Amino acid sequence: MIQQKKIVDFLRNNNLDGVFISKNENCRYITNFTGSDSFLFLTKEQIYLITDSRYTEQAKQELTSVEIIEHKGLIANTIKKLSEKHKIDKLGVEAELTYKMYLSLHKEMSSVQIIVCYPDVFREIKTQDELEKLAKACSISDEGFRCIVPYIKEGKTENELRCMLECAMLELGSEGKSFDTIVASGVRSAMPHGIATDKVINKGELVTFDFGAIYQGYHSDITRTVAIGDISEQLRYIYDSVLGCNEYIESILKAGQKASDIDAKARSYLKERDLDKYFKHSLGHSVGLEIHEKPALSPKDHTLLKCGMTQTVEPGVYIPGIGGVRIEDTVVIEDNGISILTTYPKTFLQM
Repeated sequence: MIQQKKIVDFLRNNNLDGVFISKNENCRYITNFTGSDSFLFLTKEQIYLITDSRYTEQAKQELTSVEIIEHKGLIANTIKKLSEKHKIDKLGVEAELTYKMYLSLHKEMSSVQIIVCYPDVFREIKTQDELEKLAKACSISDEGFRCIVPYIKEGKTENELRCMLECAMLELGSEGKSFDTIVASGVRSAMPHGIATDKVINKGELVTFDFGAIYQGYHSDITRTVAIGDISEQLRYIYDSVLGCNEYIESILKAGQKASDIDAKARSYLKERDLDKYFKHSLGHSVGLEIHEKPALSPKDHTLLKCGMTQTVEPGVYIPGIGGVRIEDTVVIEDNGISILTTYPKTFLQM
């Protein structure tokens, strides 16, 4: 549970009297409550968890220093009463708030100014406890992939390998998959988000695996690309270029750098190899209670990276009709470099 001082500072910095939070990940981070379909109301004096009868007993067991309110009618009506109690004039809401909820709040509290804010900022810098959970999630995904590598061969389907990988991670302690597992082979590997199909894997193809495990709510994210038998010189060139880009970025990444500058350096590296036009997404993103968090290694994100932030480093090249390669690690930003949490080898793997 975060310190009340952080909430007070957030309110002051955003010129707010209170904040209404509906995002499950933020509810969990702020209070340690692991249930869903619940809400928080934050003021300078108090944290309120607003939930229904399904979760009140769980909340009582999990929470301390939080007032639990069981609602039975409109959420907006409860927020109105709390706003009146704490004399709220400016109420912050998350950008993810549904339009329906916004209309309901506005109807009940027409005199209160509703302002979009970003409580996700609380989660940008990970605590040591969070980093340990992330490291465990990464070790599960590493070991899960290691378990299925011997079965990656000609004649298997993408879906067969997906099922094997997801089952292996579950057996190793994962709470579920971080996202829909990507297994994309042959020309389908040119699809950055090519989720698994019943396509049969053939010799001469590359197969991209993008997957993750969840441990105590925290996600891992890793991508490895595997060659099936001998591949063309063009595919090998792509692989070596993407691997070189991944390793180059990881060698220079550290606190104090601008996220967008790191993305630009990856594009410059690939441009020297005449491959930058085939790099179709941002270089990376933060990982935590959500699989995609801020900041991101993106041309549009100018955040200065800080010690304790997480990032993925995932350069990729995707040539339609030919194939593609992505190689991705989850890393932790440090003052003088990074710690790499995903440790399965990235050297060229030929099956």
